[in-house]
Amino acid sequence: MTTPARTPLILLGGGGHAAVVADCATRTSRFSIAFAADTEPRDLCALHAAVWLGEVSAAKLAGALREGARLHAAVGDGELRMRWLTAFGAEHFDSIIDPSAVVSTSASLGAGTFIASRAIVNARATIGAACIINSGAIVEHDCVLEDGVHVSPGSILCGTVCVGTLTHIGAGAVVLPGIRIGARVRVGAGAVVTKDVADDATVVGVPARSAC
Repeated sequence: MTTPARTPLILLGGGGHAAVVADCATRTSRFSIAFAADTEPRDLCALHAAVWLGEVSAAKLAGALREGARLHAAVGDGELRMRWLTAFGAEHFDSIIDPSAVVSTSASLGAGTFIASRAIVNARATIGAACIINSGAIVEHDCVLEDGVHVSPGSILCGTVCVGTLTHIGAGAVVLPGIRIGARVRVGAGAVVTKDVADDATVVGVPARSAC
């Protein structure tokens, strides 16, 4: 029996988040990995038998894309992930799901989203493009996450939570059922969100209150 050919995957970024994404992509056995970053991530290239393609630029990546390579924005900066998605086109981006994650068959994922190890995305959840559901995070049934959201390790979004674009949910935070969180919000680590949060706010504590 022949081994199926692996899809070339170019990870945009070479830092800590790229290391996590590369591990997950390797565990799926679907991809052969390359990196595009300003500085060569020599340790990651050696670990994953990967090549460094230089900085992230349309000129450098055009040939690889024509030959069928896929992209994934492997950086923590949500605005940068969204800029790259727009610049290169969402149709070129793959979502990466760790084999240990649980994603409901009725959930939907946008282009270029990352679901890390032991994360759970439950029934009818809708996850936008270029989101990060990090290690051990739980997104419960019927949640809606807009583009560029980052749910940090160990966080829990209870049922029917809505989260606006580019919002960051801190590590270990809990958002109670039915809460609406606006765009570009920062929820502090360990916070418990018990009421709706307006756009551009920063909330911390138990229960979560404005940090201003």
